[in-house]
Amino acid sequence: MEDDRHPSALHSACPSCGAEAVGHFCSNCGEKELTDQDYSLRHYLKEIVTAVTLLESKVLRSVWLVLTKPGYLSSEYFRGCRVRYMKPLQLFVFLNVVYYFSLTLFYATTFTTPLATQLHMNDYYPRYANTRVDRKLEKEQISYEELEAKYNRRTSVLSRTLVFLLIPVFTVLFYALFFKKKKYLVEHTVVATHFWSFNLLLLGVILPVATVLLVRSFKVLHIPAAYVTNDAVTSSVLQVCLGVYLFMMLRRC
Repeated sequence: MEDDRHPSALHSACPSCGAEAVGHFCSNCGEKELTDQDYSLRHYLKEIVTAVTLLESKVLRSVWLVLTKPGYLSSEYFRGCRVRYMKPLQLFVFLNVVYYFSLTLFYATTFTTPLATQLHMNDYYPRYANTRVDRKLEKEQISYEELEAKYNRRTSVLSRTLVFLLIPVFTVLFYALFFKKKKYLVEHTVVATHFWSFNLLLLGVILPVATVLLVRSFKVLHIPAAYVTNDAVTSSVLQVCLGVYLFMMLRRC
């Protein structure tokens, strides 16, 4: 009696979609016909190596292109060339993990600005921030130390949501700016996702590494490290980088 797992007939029903499969692959869904070789240890190990190699090549290729060629991944996605690269959301989630892992290695407060920084290193709304804190202290009848700890804990949690919410915000912004282009909303979402993928790469890898190298170099040259760690200087550099990148990205895609 023939084993059901190893159909020998040239014409058979696909176990996944039920369509008639001619040959070794289903023409409807692409399901491969099972053979004895599929159950061999050699085949299983080969699949593991192939999966790891393919994933690694996709990750490295996608990360390199999002860094060096603004808008290229989006253009390729719209062109239909998608197999060789990570999907936009996959890339964003991967770099999100990299970013939060880097926070454990490097001190950074890009999305988790503590209360002390908001009050004492803020050049934009210091009076407003201090007024809000005074009202909060008076209303809840707690000490500043308690409020600071509570604020910093909540900021750490909300920052993870904030990063994801910035994608729809930029999607709507791109949709409004390029309304006359009559693009699909999803197209703007893809561009926004790739843009924020670059942001995470910049903030989670490039900025921390560059800061550490510059601080060590300045220390050797007896130059104050404040020139590197100053919030105003860092913010200015980041704004220029993001502005230039966004301009080049939108021109390409």
